[in-house]
Amino acid sequence: MPSTYTKDDIPRFVKPGMRLNATFEFGPQDSLTLPAFFVGLKAGQYLIIDLADKEELLLRKLDNVDVILRGIADTELGHVVAFKTSVLSTISKPDFLLFLRFPATLATKPIREHERYKIDLACTLNHNGNLYEGRMSDFSLSGCAFFTLIEPEFKKGDIVKLESTLNRFLSADNGAKVASIRKLANGWSIGIKFEKSVLLSQELKRELLELSFHAGLLG
Repeated sequence: MPSTYTKDDIPRFVKPGMRLNATFEFGPQDSLTLPAFFVGLKAGQYLIIDLADKEELLLRKLDNVDVILRGIADTELGHVVAFKTSVLSTISKPDFLLFLRFPATLATKPIREHERYKIDLACTLNHNGNLYEGRMSDFSLSGCAFFTLIEPEFKKGDIVKLESTLNRFLSADNGAKVASIRKLANGWSIGIKFEKSVLLSQELKRELLELSFHAGLLG
């Protein structure tokens, strides 16, 4: 069930750099959906977004057009967020940006069952004997994220093994497979899914909280 939050919660879910889908509603049978990036906000007054395909809007009248924004927030449970607003104004220099009215509410729904702990832990990924050195950047009971500078030669769905100091909490027969591969500006982010959810013991929880705390200090 989606939850509804007030405008005071918007900065918690919507942060600069977040990818969005923006649907412009020009009329009952006239709408246009474009990829967008969230640039920033002035609390209680307006939001600013940048559009990837802005050319499609240049010939449109945008003042007061309703806009529905949807995206995935960088939260522990990866919330899907959605809210409705309208165009306040636009600027064309130095770049084409849209200023949107600050919404009164937003709806959210978590997409992860388990909380995600942001960590920074040395880790080795083994795929058929090929070793990839990197860092484990987050961990949940259902999977983790692995960052490496080495271009992966495996693909989504492949079976892999991970070696880190967290292995003592993982069952030896609990396999892992590649859930996603994402190219970043400075490397690759690999999403890993465990075959079975990990049991959250008190010792594991303490370890994750400590790792998360130290990762926060480093960040």
